[in-house]
Amino acid sequence: MIRLRNLHKYFNKNKQNEIHVINDTNLLLPDKGLVMLVGPSGSGKTTLLNVLGGLDKVTSGAIEFDNTIIEKYNTKTWDLIRNKEVGYIFQNYNLLKNLTVYENIELTLNMIGIYDKDEIDRRIDYILDSMGMINYRKRRASQLSGGQQQRVAIARALAKNPSVIIADEPTGNLDSKNTQDIMRIIKSISFNKLVVLVTHEKELASQYADRIIELKDGVIVKDEDHSATGASSILHDTDIYLQDLEKTSNFEDGILSVESYSDEPLNENINIRLIAKNKTLYIDVETKQFKKMNLIGKDSEVRIFNDSFKKEEKEVFDTEGFDLATVINVSKEEHIKHSVISVKESVKFAFRRMRSSSRIGKLFYVGFALGAVLIALAVGMLSGIYRTEPETFVNYPVETIQFYKEDNTYNDILALENIDSVEYINYIDTAEIKIDLPTVFQTVGSNQTFTQQVVYSDYLDASDIILGRPVADMNEFVVNEYVANQILNSSNMNYIGITSLDDLLSIGYHANVGGIEYEMKLVGIADTNNPVIYMKEATALMVGTGIGVVDVFESELVGAPEVKDILVDSNFTDTEIFIASGLFPVNGTYEAKEDLPYFMVSLNVLKQEIFNTTKTLDRSTITLFSSDLKESIDELDVLGIEASSTYATDLQEYKDERIEDSLPTITFTLVVLAASAISYFFIIRSSLLSRIYEISVYRALGVPKGDIRKMFVTEIVFITTITSLIGYIAMTIILWRIQILAENFLALIYISPLSVVAGIVLIYLVNIVSGLIPVSNLLRRTPAEILSKYDF
Repeated sequence: MIRLRNLHKYFNKNKQNEIHVINDTNLLLPDKGLVMLVGPSGSGKTTLLNVLGGLDKVTSGAIEFDNTIIEKYNTKTWDLIRNKEVGYIFQNYNLLKNLTVYENIELTLNMIGIYDKDEIDRRIDYILDSMGMINYRKRRASQLSGGQQQRVAIARALAKNPSVIIADEPTGNLDSKNTQDIMRIIKSISFNKLVVLVTHEKELASQYADRIIELKDGVIVKDEDHSATGASSILHDTDIYLQDLEKTSNFEDGILSVESYSDEPLNENINIRLIAKNKTLYIDVETKQFKKMNLIGKDSEVRIFNDSFKKEEKEVFDTEGFDLATVINVSKEEHIKHSVISVKESVKFAFRRMRSSSRIGKLFYVGFALGAVLIALAVGMLSGIYRTEPETFVNYPVETIQFYKEDNTYNDILALENIDSVEYINYIDTAEIKIDLPTVFQTVGSNQTFTQQVVYSDYLDASDIILGRPVADMNEFVVNEYVANQILNSSNMNYIGITSLDDLLSIGYHANVGGIEYEMKLVGIADTNNPVIYMKEATALMVGTGIGVVDVFESELVGAPEVKDILVDSNFTDTEIFIASGLFPVNGTYEAKEDLPYFMVSLNVLKQEIFNTTKTLDRSTITLFSSDLKESIDELDVLGIEASSTYATDLQEYKDERIEDSLPTITFTLVVLAASAISYFFIIRSSLLSRIYEISVYRALGVPKGDIRKMFVTEIVFITTITSLIGYIAMTIILWRIQILAENFLALIYISPLSVVAGIVLIYLVNIVSGLIPVSNLLRRTPAEILSKYDF
């Protein structure tokens, strides 16, 4: 049951050329019977029919379709109704011309989830036999006449056994003979189903309709029940009734039986030879009277009846009508959700389209590959810019917190070490260590020293050591792997044959301390996030300031007093010594030796002296080494100290700087992606234009928008894979090889698994989105608009 309540539809509403094409229409349609809409052109017949079947939307009002009430046009709801409950018969047939009769009908069964081959065959054979088209099932739609195509269109509409058949001037393009044939079929269908048919021929309505609704200017002006008058019988050209012909001969010898019939006199002998060879029957006919011959087989369009044609002035309708339900096997109706257009078919179409492209079209595809080469380069550059490995940008150890001194004294700062998560106050930032190179390499500008941030070795986890061992003695140190590689990659190392991390452990190092060359020893290499040197606290402060520390040399001191705050060697005669901020009294002396500094101070004195010398201003920065950054920052906040992670600060500054520096690269990337997107937009738009007829048929039949989008996504993915992806992967491999061979290449471009995957995702995403824009623009239209305009 279909009910229309107060429907209104306008074209060009609120404009000077406004048309009120459906004007306050109320209508109740029965469950079966042939309802015909008649009226002059422009009366709103087709528009009302389209609204009934969800091909078009109304401005206001409601449509009740069985138990579903639709007040606002909902694409998904109408697609579902049209898919299963409505069969459409179009004036222009709207068959898919490249498919066979069988495939056109099979499509509608697939749409409702029927894939069982036996069930499909049973339905199609029954319908085609009822239409007189059983011998055409393998014929392509493009090879059929108009009347034959309309029969197939009817068969397609019936195959899913819908409750409603909607026909828009189904005989408008047919001659009188085919018109009567089609109308007899439609009349037969209407005994079991509701058929709503639009026609401008009142004679047809008079002959066949059960109810006639007349429209004028969008208004129903007449609605009356009607008794059909019937129609004259018409003989099909492809039907042969033997009893209406003259039997001219009859021959039978037990094996061969031959009969001949004719509707005209035979003026000469006809010589026929039948030859059976290699399972093939050859027929050799010799005649001058007949120029045309037609071999009748099981697939022939011609049907032979051993009867005579019964011509009646008034047709007696088959009141039992067409009833597909008698052959349907409900258990085979799986109704599994599948895409109507398969991925395989979409790929085939895309391949055929690429193969048949013009020269310009093929250049587009080559351009996609070249564009992907540029995208690979751009992605590598972006990856290099946003590479955030701590070794590349940290200015302080990762575990460091920083804040301003303000009015805090040395003792105030020292007291912060009482916080559980604060490990120590960082008094120095860097330490410089020299590499013992052969004399020939001791030249100005040679890379014979390295300066690095320092972390006390007590806070290096032994499990992070990847080569060597942890620090044990005062003159030992460990470096982070990043620092080790930086040393190893210097030209001086290559010249003297130092080519591996193991080699770094075997060479000598020293530092300038108090006028002597203090021998240092590299004992291990660690894998940590910190590009730092790990050494004992006293050693770090001593190497960092160049001032000897008593704690480092205490075991070697001879004659030193108990108090060892400030000591000088025995050759020093002054009672005061200048350290950094001024003169300090000497506490005692020690026996002078060649490998000892000429003066040294205790660790505590050195810490306070560094503080008093370098932290003189309120805006001087204090750094703490923390085992828990968040906890330390929260504890300092309670004390009124505003602190922050140096790593977070360094990271943000690094990102800001890199973003500023990367603007040209980002612009280049966006231009390349935009060019690719525009190209795909036009390629898919061109493909869509060539298939708009096909799309219009799919939408009219109820194929969901999602299935059509999937079809084009498949095409885009296929094209992208054999063009863009190949170019992208080829360029990525080249860049990766260069990266392996040239370490400095990392400063500009960085290839990683993540960047490669991100680039591939980006290419597919941009191409799919840009390619779907024209598809989405088209699918925003109603099926009726797509059918009528064939453009977007």
